[in-house]
Amino acid sequence: MRDQTIDIEKSQTIRNKKLLGKHNKSYAIPVYLKDFNPKDYLIIDIRQNEDFLAGHIEGALNLHNLNSIATIAKNNVDKKILLYCYSGHTASIYGSELVLGGIENIYYIDESILKFEYYGIELYSR
Repeated sequence: MRDQTIDIEKSQTIRNKKLLGKHNKSYAIPVYLKDFNPKDYLIIDIRQNEDFLAGHIEGALNLHNLNSIATIAKNNVDKKILLYCYSGHTASIYGSELVLGGIENIYYIDESILKFEYYGIELYSR
């Protein structure tokens, strides 16, 4: 009986959430490059390892596993966790999954990585 209550509570929470974003809808909070300051976030690059190594936002972690990202977010509830990928699409999906899983400090870049240079966001390689 308790399991049914949990499911009802979870579905009610999901129904009350609003999808956000201009390009890629998500339950996470969208961030746009025009106002982006990397120092405001703990940044997670969810792209493939080779692309991360070729160039990433300084200080970003390279993670693909939702459980690993969730652990970092739960251990850093006082920080804004920012996800980014190639176009914002995968970051928006990961963001939604994390928010629906009960993690509220999730943000995502809702724009293409191809616009980073235009906004002066430097990519660093290792």
